[in-house]
Amino acid sequence: MLIGTTMTDYVLEVVEGPEAGRRIRLSGRGEIGRDPDAYIPFPQDGLVSRRHARLTPMADGVSVEDLESTNGTFVDGDQIFGAAHLAPGSRLQVGVTVLELQTAAEAASGRTSVQPIPASLTVLRPLPAVEAPPFVPPDGRVPVLAAPESEPDYVSASALETGAAPASELLSLLDVHTKGKARGAPIGIFVLVALAVILYLALR
Repeated sequence: MLIGTTMTDYVLEVVEGPEAGRRIRLSGRGEIGRDPDAYIPFPQDGLVSRRHARLTPMADGVSVEDLESTNGTFVDGDQIFGAAHLAPGSRLQVGVTVLELQTAAEAASGRTSVQPIPASLTVLRPLPAVEAPPFVPPDGRVPVLAAPESEPDYVSASALETGAAPASELLSLLDVHTKGKARGAPIGIFVLVALAVILYLALR
């Protein structure tokens, strides 16, 4: 929304952000925001508030005032909390959009601060080569990594065939702590059952 006018004209060039390259003639006091009805709207930048900042052209630049935006307003990299001065050549950031202030004469000369995209990023990358077929030795020998899987030697073949191993054989595979717990488990269960019976008889 345009609020007022001034005799001094400036141009804001978007040098970074979704609308990089856009030039905005600033000839009066107005607001920047995501709202399409704002004096300078940025609907494509989701980090810009609906009413983000107010700009007031002056003889020596532009006065910038943050309107309690969600993500803040920055002048030359510093966040502002009151009115700040934006001189020609300085940069204003709202959301991810960075704007550079230029005089009308500078803008008319065609000078731009937008960085061109490197040529390496503007061309399509070549498609990957077709995957080569698996290597087969001329003599037909099986590669070492493709050798048949060997049977484990920590369980007997009989246990693998029947699906169960003798308890003594499995017990020998346990470590010392596990063996102790396995042997003490029946005693612990017996003690718990005995205590339960004693408590039951005592409470009758």
